[in-house]
Amino acid sequence: MIKTVQERFAGLPVVAIGDCLELGLGSIRDYQALSGYHYKAGKPATASRVLVLRHGRASVCDRYRGCQGVGRVVGVLVESWPVLDCRQRGWALRGRYSGLGDTVSRGGAVNTEVRCISRVVIHPQWRGLGLAVRLVKAALVEPTTIFTEALAAMGRVHPFFERAGMTAYHQPPAEHDSRLIAVLASVGIEGVGLAGLEQIWGRIRALPGARERWVLGELDRWSSRALGRKSGRCTDPHEQLQLAQRRLLCEPVYYLKDNRDGAGVAG
Repeated sequence: MIKTVQERFAGLPVVAIGDCLELGLGSIRDYQALSGYHYKAGKPATASRVLVLRHGRASVCDRYRGCQGVGRVVGVLVESWPVLDCRQRGWALRGRYSGLGDTVSRGGAVNTEVRCISRVVIHPQWRGLGLAVRLVKAALVEPTTIFTEALAAMGRVHPFFERAGMTAYHQPPAEHDSRLIAVLASVGIEGVGLAGLEQIWGRIRALPGARERWVLGELDRWSSRALGRKSGRCTDPHEQLQLAQRRLLCEPVYYLKDNRDGAGVAG
């Protein structure tokens, strides 16, 4: 007697997601295999440790294909050596490294105590199952340094670092950022309105002469403070507004985990 499709599927063993996936160490090649699914182009500058989730058991589709999918990497996490200067880290750790003086001393301390989760990528077919949280938790269970950090551009939209046990630090805006936000709000440009760059530029240019010059002057003042003493400071007002859009709307969320609160640091 020919079985229906439902009867065929009912006869297959039920396999939990956790049983299908195997967590282990990987390499930067594993990241490169999934890098096309990450919003950042290119690979991380450094990679100190790579964790992967592999599809270690055949699914229904894999059996149909002759088990070709077994061992396929479906998720990857990359840890990197941290950048030396990170404003959010300094704020979250209350200037822990700022008093160490020379660059060599600060660099040595930061590299010894901090690792940064620089990439977490899940294959689109496996998203929505909490695998990003699982990878981050795995990295935190066996940390190699006393602090683990992450900067997530999409942190406000996808707070999976928090779900994995890391703490989000939302640093108050700098004084020059707050000043520009207030200036723009005074002419009716607030919050998400900055997302429409060309529309906002047109609105500024349509202001009465004195008002327009005041806003452009404040934009130039903000640009000078935001870029500091870097050479080639931007002087074009349209580019300054574009820079403000990136800085004020796309500030990444900083996450930190003090691993001394847990089971210690792996050797």
